[in-house]
Amino acid sequence: MKKLLLLFTCFVFAGSLAFGGGIVTNSNQSAYWVRSIVRDASTGIDAVYFNPAGLALLNDGFHFSLNSQTIFQSKDVTNNYPFLSTTPKKYKGEIKVPVFPSIYAAYKKNKITVSFGFNPIGGGGGAEYKEGLPSFETQISNLVPMLQSQLTSLNTALTAGYGGFDPGFNNVSDYRADIYFKGTSVFFGYQLGLTYEITDIFSAYVGARLVTAKNTYEGHIKDIEIYAAPNTPPAPLYDIPAGWYVPGDYLTEVSGATGVPPGALTTAIASVNSMTADTEVDVEEKGTGFAPILGFNISPSDKLNIGLKYEFKTKMDLKTTVKDDKGAGMFMDDSTVHSDIPAMFSLGVFYKIMPKLSATVGFHYYFDKSANYGKTLDLTGEEVDNDEVIDNNYIEIGLGLEYSITEKLMVSAGYLFAKPGVTTDYQSDMSYALSSNTVGFGFGFKVNEKIMANLGAAYTKYNEEDKTQVDFMTGQSYTNTFFKSNLIFGVGLDFSF
Repeated sequence: MKKLLLLFTCFVFAGSLAFGGGIVTNSNQSAYWVRSIVRDASTGIDAVYFNPAGLALLNDGFHFSLNSQTIFQSKDVTNNYPFLSTTPKKYKGEIKVPVFPSIYAAYKKNKITVSFGFNPIGGGGGAEYKEGLPSFETQISNLVPMLQSQLTSLNTALTAGYGGFDPGFNNVSDYRADIYFKGTSVFFGYQLGLTYEITDIFSAYVGARLVTAKNTYEGHIKDIEIYAAPNTPPAPLYDIPAGWYVPGDYLTEVSGATGVPPGALTTAIASVNSMTADTEVDVEEKGTGFAPILGFNISPSDKLNIGLKYEFKTKMDLKTTVKDDKGAGMFMDDSTVHSDIPAMFSLGVFYKIMPKLSATVGFHYYFDKSANYGKTLDLTGEEVDNDEVIDNNYIEIGLGLEYSITEKLMVSAGYLFAKPGVTTDYQSDMSYALSSNTVGFGFGFKVNEKIMANLGAAYTKYNEEDKTQVDFMTGQSYTNTFFKSNLIFGVGLDFSF
């Protein structure tokens, strides 16, 4: 089943996980972010990632931030293909990330700050599909109408030869299969840079990030069977009881019935055996990439701070390793796949509205069109550039508020709207991008002047989207309905000495 095997190639995208930020980029990079959602004008230690030029406003000395998040993501696709055993059917993908670390360090002396950051800049978890996805099951479900059609003419001819008795060989009514897939993806970023205080108002940053990437894919489609219920003959014309059959075995049984010409089903048997052969995947992809980062900070007063950052595109070419020849005939050992991280620009404006209340507005722009995600169209297995499936670049706009309840206790909340610019051709049950709304809430507690703890939770609801298409084999139209949600819990500790 060539179409089915091609789906393994597209399963690559099921492992491309992103939890906050662009289509493939994670921006949920500190517990402070989880509780406030917008940190683009940060002058704290998490500015290593969000606003590295703002590190010039740190006090002289060493500064560290240790953060971890626990993330739960659901990825649901509902499909109403008419030949599914149950329609419409919801397919659930569950992603769990117990530990999502972000670590930052900086040393400031006079006008110069040296900083280091480590975080999962992309991916960071694993997706498990215990019942597969619509694209897998719809192709298996096509065995039912296909065998019904193939056997109808034979059935008609035999009915005449059997004196009007209908053998019912085309009474194929159901299917079943063992479908399982699991994909993991993590892109670790190692960032190093230098911040320089130009004046009391202006500071600049230059740095770079090294990214190491690893994707793994494990899964199988096996034990494909159909349910057939031929009519019981009044004479010993054949002995084919109703029950579950391997499709090729069922056709072999039918070929032995009285009146079936020798070799009449030989081609059909070979074709069905090829289509329904067990298929396994055990593949790993690894690679590295590099991206320069520039930043600029403007701090005209204690009440106002403006942070700007530009990250260049990280060109990622991942090398494929197929284990034990389990490549499904489509993953090629030592081949290369594209998995770029797009360039991005961020702008943040912090303003202290009153002594105890402050606000930050953030804007993010991801240059998706000029990156290459290794995207394929129509399950052909042929890659296309992003500009063929993306009309507009990805944008995010957010607002964060923080209020000091006491000198030591702060409460914060934030909101982020995100809108991708993908076309309908981009969307599939294995790779889809949806507009979303994120809210976050939490607390910060200053143990003393040098230690602060952050605790927060954030929830992202993605806007449901439909895509209607036509199955290439049957000509039947169907609709996929895509939906996602994220739940994040974050805890962090910032300290200096």
